[in-house]
Amino acid sequence: MKRRRAIGVLGGIVGGPLLAPEGAFAELVAWAERVRASAGAPAGTDAAAAQVAPSLLTPPRARAMAALAEVIIPATDTPGAAEAGVTEFVAALVDGWLDDDDRDRFLTGLDMVDPAARDRFGADFADCTPAEQTALVGDLDADLTRLRDDPATDETRHFFHDVKRFTLTAYFTSEVGLEAIGYRTTFPAFEGCAPLTAAESGSTGAEDAQSGSPAPHAASAPTAELGP
Repeated sequence: MKRRRAIGVLGGIVGGPLLAPEGAFAELVAWAERVRASAGAPAGTDAAAAQVAPSLLTPPRARAMAALAEVIIPATDTPGAAEAGVTEFVAALVDGWLDDDDRDRFLTGLDMVDPAARDRFGADFADCTPAEQTALVGDLDADLTRLRDDPATDETRHFFHDVKRFTLTAYFTSEVGLEAIGYRTTFPAFEGCAPLTAAESGSTGAEDAQSGSPAPHAASAPTAELGP
């Protein structure tokens, strides 16, 4: 998947990754693997310590991003954002996959999270209680809703729109996220000597039955499936 194509698909992820056409989602999964490979950091490692080289997603920014992502996708009976390596994925996006304008808008908004948390609750966002974090995220989500309802504004210019789409993309293209939604690629067994079909052999089903030959079948192509 080309970079522009990937960012275009990623742009619609806020509505839910599984709303994307199956082919586009499969492309997105493959693209996300390339993003992760460019980071050189294994999923699930500490966000601040995992940086192989200095990143624009500095430790304070990574800490805020990790906390935001965990509010959006908390660990329940399935792994949460931290286990999926969301922050490492976002660091890779910031460092090599976003346009300058998108990157700068996102980082500027992210830099406002801790000051806003300190003003309201007296602590950085990551140090707030779960209830306080939920309240702050709720306010950011309400801002998005207001922008979405105003035809004169563009909600995609709000940094929290990026926080959500980056989080959802990182999670649902990760190993734990794909397992959580039951996404799998099925490769049927190779049949090197599959019998000819009736059309290929020129025979009819009745002739096959009389001759006692096995019922013809053809090998199927690999398919991508969502869920059992």
